[in-house]
Amino acid sequence: MKSNKLFIFTALFLFCAQALSAGDFAIDGNRFKTNPFTDGFITVYGSEGLEEGLLGLDFIMNFQQEPIVVSGGKGKNKVIANQFAADISFFYSVVKWFDIGVSLPVIMFENGDGWNKNDDLVKGGVGDLRLVPRFQLFSLFDKAISMSVITEVTAPTGSQIHSALGSGQFTFRPAIALGTQTKWIDAALNLYYQILPKQTFATSKFDDEFGLKLGLNVHAVENLLDVNAEFHSATSIKDPFKNDAQDNIEVGGGLRFKTPANVDVIAGAFGGFGKAVAVPKYRIYAGISWNMNVLPPEEERNKNKEDFKIKKREAKQEEQPKQEEKKPEKKVKKATPKKTAPKQEAALPMQPVKTGEKLPNEVHFMHESDYIADPVEIEKVALILTRNFMLKIRIEAHTDKHENKAFAAKRANAVKAVLIKNGVEANRIKIKIIGAAEPVANGDTEPDMVKNRRVEFFVVTD
Repeated sequence: MKSNKLFIFTALFLFCAQALSAGDFAIDGNRFKTNPFTDGFITVYGSEGLEEGLLGLDFIMNFQQEPIVVSGGKGKNKVIANQFAADISFFYSVVKWFDIGVSLPVIMFENGDGWNKNDDLVKGGVGDLRLVPRFQLFSLFDKAISMSVITEVTAPTGSQIHSALGSGQFTFRPAIALGTQTKWIDAALNLYYQILPKQTFATSKFDDEFGLKLGLNVHAVENLLDVNAEFHSATSIKDPFKNDAQDNIEVGGGLRFKTPANVDVIAGAFGGFGKAVAVPKYRIYAGISWNMNVLPPEEERNKNKEDFKIKKREAKQEEQPKQEEKKPEKKVKKATPKKTAPKQEAALPMQPVKTGEKLPNEVHFMHESDYIADPVEIEKVALILTRNFMLKIRIEAHTDKHENKAFAAKRANAVKAVLIKNGVEANRIKIKIIGAAEPVANGDTEPDMVKNRRVEFFVVTD
């Protein structure tokens, strides 16, 4: 696996290095590059790889004022005075250690003077397309410290529309992300080197950049509200901290509201300091972020593999010569009754069920999973309901304190599906999502967490 990581990383690095070629003057007028991955930060890259099979889509709008202002003999020239844009991003986690993201900025409106009186600034368009591969190198002590490498590449799609919408060539920005994840706080540090075209406009010179980003994400209300703060700074490699066209600082933050449907609502603002190109006086942003896992839970995948092996063995046994089958005459069938009364039903208590009663049947789950390994307890509840057609059932779904409340809803729906499959009408099933609010075990061990990851059943009549 380590050799695969090294091969992919080396191939991307060589491709990007070869792709850099000189072109006419053009520059990206928007430094607001959103993080395409769902790891809590807006523009800072987290260091922890995502869950395998996780798929996501973001739509983050931002408004910035005066991102490009050029000083001249006749005063300031506002190349771009106002810009309203949106980042449309997509990501997929191929494996735990490798995520891939793609982001395209769409300029919905902008106005300004252009570079000079002969330049007509376009009202809309697209910016530079970004490809963002992330490789997790390690994660230690239950995510207490982790490190990833990000090899971001941009394609010059923006400059094809206007020279202030993107770079005139491919750019490459390798970065290291260091971070930590805890129950209440996530933090990340990004250090990057960006390879840019060497170019000059008026008295301003542009060269490669070195920069850092800091991100802090506080889980203010568990599974409901996160508070985010970020700091960005970059400087020119050629004249560090002496190049007004590139030296910049941006500070900002925002809020992330989480919903059980895996859709987050995001909003916040940044303030810019310095005269650097693409650093506005201020910017505000808002949008939504959605994700889902397109793979079945790991235990279900393992079970499917095991089932496949069993079927393969059975198929081989059927192909064996039938001589062995003649040895047993199977006279036992005559001496043994073919069928007896089902023992499961006989073992089921026939006592009348009272309204409001909590049934002894419970279903437990793996961490962050709604996979039902053994439906026997649900089938027992279904049998009670089919014998008592006036009764209804209320499913109460719980999570442990480390899980998103959305898993409670998924578990309740999975249990409901089994009840319906066993002959219970859907209108006789009610669902109550509780989450982590009513634990039955207060410890932090895995056995305690298993007890809390449960679905319970209550008898109701209305």
